[in-house]
Amino acid sequence: MKSVSDLLAEVRAGESTLLDGPVRRVEVVSLRVRRGGLWLTEVRQVLRDGSERTRAAPPSEKRKPGETVAETAARCVREELGREATAVDAASVSTREKHEVSPSYPGLPSHYRLHTVDVEVPDLPDGAFSTEETGDSAVVVHVWEWRKP
Repeated sequence: MKSVSDLLAEVRAGESTLLDGPVRRVEVVSLRVRRGGLWLTEVRQVLRDGSERTRAAPPSEKRKPGETVAETAARCVREELGREATAVDAASVSTREKHEVSPSYPGLPSHYRLHTVDVEVPDLPDGAFSTEETGDSAVVVHVWEWRKP
């Protein structure tokens, strides 16, 4: 669970806004990175404090103000995978919205705008692998596997 100061930092960084109510508004870009019939999936995160959390999600990043979906996707590849995307297929973007109470901020209603895009990333290992997060994230290590969608 995150603190109010974490929420304030997220708003100041432009990663979310607060609407009347208050309602937290967040745009997330999720990447479809494919190899054969498998998709790259984050299975675990190691946090700065040494704790771990289980995941089952594609590479994803919060969209910052002024960024396009393609720019957020490219930033996600750099920060989470430590590589450069060779192609971000803007024509593949799909968007959906959902409303739910934030799992990170219990009790805070949130409006999520979720974008999904196909991305090509060269030279990823064939098996499970881990990467170190760059930047100022609470996550320091991402653990990845290739899984069926």
